[in-house]
Amino acid sequence: MHKVTLFLAIGCFLLGSSGSELQAEQKVLGIQQCIQIALRQNSQLRNAERRVRIAGAGVTSAWSFILPVVNSSFSGTRTYQSEQGPFLQEIPVGIDPVTGKMIIMQKEVVLESYYRNTYSGSISLSQNIFDGGQWWNRIKQANAEYRAAEYDYHAIKQAVITEVTQKYFELLKAIKLEKVYQKAAELAKEQLKKTQSMYEVGVAAQVDVYKAQVSLGTEQINLIQQRNRVDIARSNLNVVLGRSPGSPLEIADEEIELEPFTLTLEDAIRIAVQNNPEVMSYQENLRGSDFGVKVAKGNYWPKLRLNLSYGRFNTLLERFYKGLDRNYQVSGSLSLSFNIFNGFQTRAAVEQASVNYAIAKENLLEKQRAVQMQVEQAYLNLKAYQQIARINEQNLKSAEEDLRLAQESYKIGSGTLLEVIDAQVALTRARTILVGTKYDGLIALVQLYSAMGTIESKLQKVFQQLNVE
Repeated sequence: MHKVTLFLAIGCFLLGSSGSELQAEQKVLGIQQCIQIALRQNSQLRNAERRVRIAGAGVTSAWSFILPVVNSSFSGTRTYQSEQGPFLQEIPVGIDPVTGKMIIMQKEVVLESYYRNTYSGSISLSQNIFDGGQWWNRIKQANAEYRAAEYDYHAIKQAVITEVTQKYFELLKAIKLEKVYQKAAELAKEQLKKTQSMYEVGVAAQVDVYKAQVSLGTEQINLIQQRNRVDIARSNLNVVLGRSPGSPLEIADEEIELEPFTLTLEDAIRIAVQNNPEVMSYQENLRGSDFGVKVAKGNYWPKLRLNLSYGRFNTLLERFYKGLDRNYQVSGSLSLSFNIFNGFQTRAAVEQASVNYAIAKENLLEKQRAVQMQVEQAYLNLKAYQQIARINEQNLKSAEEDLRLAQESYKIGSGTLLEVIDAQVALTRARTILVGTKYDGLIALVQLYSAMGTIESKLQKVFQQLNVE
């Protein structure tokens, strides 16, 4: 049986060789393979990655409020004008020799049809100089939202690792307990045979045979129920892996050792509040909401903007792109605008942003309390399981010796079958507690490191220090 530590096992997943593809259809899956399958097929994790990319695009978009806006346009037009007229039109016919004024007379005019080309082009630049601090607060807000999306991604990834590990240990625990109940049923069956043999030779009473049969039936029922729990645990793990609940699944029989946890509860809570990715995501959301309030308040300030433009126009293409010292127009403006009244839109926007900030702050406090509770529960469970495991080691030895003595006493007639059955039940209970506390302790340890937000870094560090065969 291969022995690995909890961290060593999951470390294989984190730093495993990229050259080996671990397929879902593998017959026997270890914990690291299960985690890889789940991460590869988890829809929430893929969507979280997409949301990170969306938030990254939001950061790029936020820079548009300070970067210059440059536009250009070019057009070429060909116009056909049909013949027009005749119609009366004032036209100059000469100059008065005395006054020097132009002489205008009405005459019938006919305009011939014609084709005309026009070419125009322009380029303009608009630069935001001051907008009440909105542009830099928008950039800070977008960066906070991007970091929040990243923390959400890590939180989901960590949750997947935690859930797969927990379901894996629950299945392994169920399999181990099945073996315990199998041994108990075999022990009860063996005792029934011995009792029947003793009854046949007149050493035991008929009632002892009935008691042995009842004991065997009880253990067989326990075994059937445990096999059902194994099937349920296997289905649960399949679902977490993104597979059909009834898919064939066999996991490696890894003997996983519980590593000691030496931190105090206060230290564990402190680390959790600082490192838990969900808490950090809520912190970034709070920062983003704070910048959102500042963006909304920016509308109370005046706006200063610079505009520059250059344009060209001509009816001949050659004159349009040649002779750049002619046929052009340049303009520039510096505009200052101030919102005097906009129907209370700014006031409403500030109030809305302020409420969103208050909500984000309350959400952060609630998440911090929830994480502290998770750490405390996992910590207390872990300590309890460790204490129970130490006590049960002695209980198991005592139960084994008690059963041996009860069997010997019953065999020589100085004891009762009831004492033997009680000893068998006590031994089975001690074995089930041993298995249960071991895997429940592993689950509590995983939940504890998950709540602390250190599970991935812990696994990577441990794996780098250990040599895996």
